[in-house]
Amino acid sequence: MSGLSLLLFAACTGPDTTDIPDDSGEPIVTDETACAEAEARLGYRACVPRIPDDDTFNGVTVAAGTVDQLRVGKYLVPARDDARVPPVFLDVNAFSLHYDFLTAAFPDDFTGLTTDAYEALVLRPDTRELYAGTYSLYLEDDGFYYGFTVWDDPADDATTVTLAQVTEVWEALTARFAIGPLAFVPNSPAQQEAALGWDAAFDIHNPAQVDYEAYNPGEGYGYLRLYTLDEFAAATEAAAFGYQDFVVIDEAPQDLERVVSGIVTGTRQGGLSHLNVRSAARGTPNCYVREPLATLAAWEDQLVHFTCGDDAYAVTAATAAEAEAWWAGIRPAPVSICEAGLDERAMPGLLELPTDSAEVRDANICTYGAKGSNLATLYQRIDRAYQLDGFVIPFAYYDDFVRTGTWTVDLGVGEGTYTFAETIAAWHADDAFLTDAAVRRARLEALREAMGDAPVDPALIDSLAERIVATFGDDTTMVRFRSSSNAEDGLDFSGAGLYNSDSACLADELDGDDEGPSLCDPEKDDEETLSDSLREVWGSTWNLAAWEERDWYGIDPERVAMGILCDTRSVGELANIVAFAGNPTSVDDRYLVNAQLGELEVVSAEPGVFPEQVLLTVEDGVVTQVDRVSASSEAEIVLTDAELFELGAVLADIAALYPNDDVVPEGHTLIWDTEWKIRSDGQLVIKQIRPFLR
Repeated sequence: MSGLSLLLFAACTGPDTTDIPDDSGEPIVTDETACAEAEARLGYRACVPRIPDDDTFNGVTVAAGTVDQLRVGKYLVPARDDARVPPVFLDVNAFSLHYDFLTAAFPDDFTGLTTDAYEALVLRPDTRELYAGTYSLYLEDDGFYYGFTVWDDPADDATTVTLAQVTEVWEALTARFAIGPLAFVPNSPAQQEAALGWDAAFDIHNPAQVDYEAYNPGEGYGYLRLYTLDEFAAATEAAAFGYQDFVVIDEAPQDLERVVSGIVTGTRQGGLSHLNVRSAARGTPNCYVREPLATLAAWEDQLVHFTCGDDAYAVTAATAAEAEAWWAGIRPAPVSICEAGLDERAMPGLLELPTDSAEVRDANICTYGAKGSNLATLYQRIDRAYQLDGFVIPFAYYDDFVRTGTWTVDLGVGEGTYTFAETIAAWHADDAFLTDAAVRRARLEALREAMGDAPVDPALIDSLAERIVATFGDDTTMVRFRSSSNAEDGLDFSGAGLYNSDSACLADELDGDDEGPSLCDPEKDDEETLSDSLREVWGSTWNLAAWEERDWYGIDPERVAMGILCDTRSVGELANIVAFAGNPTSVDDRYLVNAQLGELEVVSAEPGVFPEQVLLTVEDGVVTQVDRVSASSEAEIVLTDAELFELGAVLADIAALYPNDDVVPEGHTLIWDTEWKIRSDGQLVIKQIRPFLR
């Protein structure tokens, strides 16, 4: 049982329990200690268990900043019996986001909480643990009323709250909100439609109808992208917009994590909605316009200067020079990466690559990429039992591929045959490519497709074949080609998830045909040739998301190069693990371990699939305490205590001996972000290490 669960159990059975009768005369058991415990941990108020008077209401709410609300606050209410937080009213002066409140006020229970897991926690009925929403003092023509919202996912009608769910929230809040009756305020068209047929015990008030409202007044430059809410969800998944776009959506989404130039929504946003809070924190212009898709249709896909004013919006045409100057002002300080070293063509094993000095390690990153170089540095300092066999492929072969591979493309003077390198250079001198995400997306997709069909040097295949047999013993062992660029896994640029990895089978390359199944794995219907896997990894250098992320951080595209880490592909693994040598979400120095059953993803999991989360107390290199924060959605236990003790001890050794060659910025702490697996034979192995700034 977690620390908070023990606290709640004690609160519901001990003298701190407060009984308040409801209308039936039955006592409602409430917890009064969780907020006090959070305040003791933090040193300031995080929440209150009830709103008994106006002073408390005014103290934990903020001015709403909307035309029909005076003040607004946030609440959480349990949606099931085992919820880790009791009913609470957040102090939004300290925490404007529920996510921040959970991870800071209850770190043992929500440490390492991802945004996807948070959304499943509060938005989706099949996985909801807590109801979340706002409560406000609303204005009407004839006075005021107190109202509350209940959040769901406005992009998914299947999540629209029901009468029973809203009633459950209303009853919990009403028992704790003493300054007036609470009415339900639907916060999406789907909720408004659903509420039409309700026979509710509470009043229902639809939001006021207004033509315009500014949440974060300001100006921005960008291509005006118009989306329905469904289209917006698909565009988000495809990374179809970015900081060079001003996004217009017919309904306000629950959130928008990508950086954009500005936001317009066709439904009103709450004063403390995630969308509003994030836009304010980033300085992003954000406003509501009635029926914006029709109103702004003439400006669709045009480069504009858009102003969300206090009382009205304005939109005018903009030039590329004006936009580029403005974008430059909102980007972070440029990140410098090393120039690719192209002289080396050897493919050294992970235990053969020299790593004995900072200068040598830096040179490795500039020749073989960070992922392979970091793993070689690690493997030469830890027990062989925790390693995978492998070697690294230098940048020189990627450079050969882009400088000799050709395709037919129009670079502005009519179609012609150009190398991939010539194409990339020309595009980076083209305003249309640099400033228009739609143009950029189409071009990069075409480039990667052409790379996927380009020939690979037979001499490289011969060298690889020899190296694979020497390393793995035969031609039927499936190996894994992993991206290893000079623009990832660094202290100031993580690049996590930007590039592709792929499985490769030497026997498939040598069999003289393209007929499956794979000779390395009969369960794979298609062949997994070395050529295809090389092209897949090399081509991923120009994934749209990778380009956008590098551009946002000012990374010089002329310097980006892709090496490859080749190591063993595991089959039938028992667990996937991401472990931090410290807690990335707080100053807590316990190690955070996220583990998932089998080959299931830990970081980019399917909706509703969650890893096991554990915190390890480590003293003098030994695990002294295991705190199980939350269970996996797929199994009661993923890692046994014995496995956790072993993992913690090895990770402590790594944290003590792994060399850091970079200066840690003032105010930050360096911890190590690592990836592991437990193979089918039960052996724990580490497959990646990167620095993480806390």
